[in-house]
Amino acid sequence: MFGAEPGRVLSIQSHVVSGYVGNRAATFPLQTLGYDVDVVNTVQFSNHTGYGYTNGHKTTPEQLAAIFEGLATNGLITHSRVLTGYVPGAEALQVVGVQIEKMKKDNPDCIYVLDPVMGDVGTGLYVSPDVVPIYKDMLRLATVITPNQFEVELLSGVKIDSLATLNAALIQLHTEHSLPHIAFSSIPLPISIVSTLSLPAPPQQYDRLLPTPHPPWFNAVGVGAPDEDVLVCFASSFVDGQLDTWAFALPTIDGYFSGVGDLFSAMVLAHFHPAQTSPLPALPHAVSKALLAVQQILLRTHLYSLSHAGPSGTATPRPFHAAPESVIPTDAELDSAAPLNPKDPRRKARRMRIRELRVVQERALISQDGVGWPGQRLNWSALLT
Repeated sequence: MFGAEPGRVLSIQSHVVSGYVGNRAATFPLQTLGYDVDVVNTVQFSNHTGYGYTNGHKTTPEQLAAIFEGLATNGLITHSRVLTGYVPGAEALQVVGVQIEKMKKDNPDCIYVLDPVMGDVGTGLYVSPDVVPIYKDMLRLATVITPNQFEVELLSGVKIDSLATLNAALIQLHTEHSLPHIAFSSIPLPISIVSTLSLPAPPQQYDRLLPTPHPPWFNAVGVGAPDEDVLVCFASSFVDGQLDTWAFALPTIDGYFSGVGDLFSAMVLAHFHPAQTSPLPALPHAVSKALLAVQQILLRTHLYSLSHAGPSGTATPRPFHAAPESVIPTDAELDSAAPLNPKDPRRKARRMRIRELRVVQERALISQDGVGWPGQRLNWSALLT
């Protein structure tokens, strides 16, 4: 048995042959930052499900157990960091949970980032309901979890419709599950509310990538109307019985993308260093660095898709400032504009392909030095009075 290796990551999540979600969205960025990544694929699909047509197979619980057994027999479970994402089905998730518990027992300092991939607002639950109690049990093993709004509400049992209910959900997760850190990836809030939190606007590194003037598909603090939404990310740690929460205001881009949460979780794992206290505590530092990379790659991907997507999804240059509906291809396009039969899966795939996260082409944005995305520590006492 080898000792724990500081730079070795075990990433357990989905795999697609074409595209950037799951392990495909996590592995290259982690490698770019110097990590040695061992990968367990919980599914192997041709592409992600956003394409409409997908083929492939799920890794069975027996196959997952066999993979872990082989690693253990050879003394190869030496990872100091673990990341889990999409796992299909309760039995498979139980196998993963047992393995994580063994790793944490052998190495209590192992950093475990758990992305509880279960669903999303507007979509609902897209895994079997019997995975929910297993995820709740696995929270006790996690160092950091990276849920979206739907998943926070599902795990905490608290419907988030105000800052007070957000506070209640965070406290419930921290205290009931002994969970030290929560990177709440995003929740849409009206700019009028976000403005009261005194959150900083996007940083200069991001602004320099934007077209001038700001295009109609872009909303941010200081840009959009008061009733328009921006996304807010929260980094919450439980320190000495108190919430230490930082908030980060994110731009809203009118477009469809997959794998953003997977990339975010990987970047949080990469930048999380438990002993760090300056210039930011460990979790807000990791979230800040993760957001800067993710938001810039997302913007560059969107600009690329706008400049290369004609009405039929072909590579026809279009202006950045045209009306969103004329440059963002959708399934409502006129059939007569399609070069392929409207029912041919390649028609939608052609459009989806240009929206894949450009993690390889924009790899310089992953490893850039300097400060991260600006945030603000929240004064809960003042906000809740």
